[in-house]
Amino acid sequence: MPIRLPAIVVLAALALSVVALAGCPQSRDAFVESAREPAVRALPAYTGQSAHATAYGTHGGGTLDLPDDFPADIYLPADYRINSLMDRGALRVVSLQAPGQVSALFGDARASMDHRGWKQTMAMHDATDSALLSYEKGDRAAVLSFNDDRGGGVTINVQLREGVH
Repeated sequence: MPIRLPAIVVLAALALSVVALAGCPQSRDAFVESAREPAVRALPAYTGQSAHATAYGTHGGGTLDLPDDFPADIYLPADYRINSLMDRGALRVVSLQAPGQVSALFGDARASMDHRGWKQTMAMHDATDSALLSYEKGDRAAVLSFNDDRGGGVTINVQLREGVH
């Protein structure tokens, strides 16, 4: 049974996380402990973000908005709709949909993260229009994955982890 492309990107992100955790024993121990204990931080209410109309719908809108404390130095495309949010203590995952092409959004993300002081640790782009970027800044790590949704847009997953080192 062939593996679908998005599954490959998810597996690559998981492998990257395992490699990053293997290189830093404190991070690995913290990750294991966070999986054993209930989340210590709940998602803030989604009432603080004001939405405005864009060509794709509502910027940060739909039924979910970014939490008020979402880091301002993380790349987000100009137009997007949030599909899901997950907050698990030091790990935060945002899945969103944006119009455009993987190559263009990948390039925008790379330039934006570099400009905002993030250090790129890995970049991957394949011929079937999926891509992955990994960054570190201080004690934070960010992984951005891009997948063509075959409907004129891109699914972007942003994984943020605090307290990496």
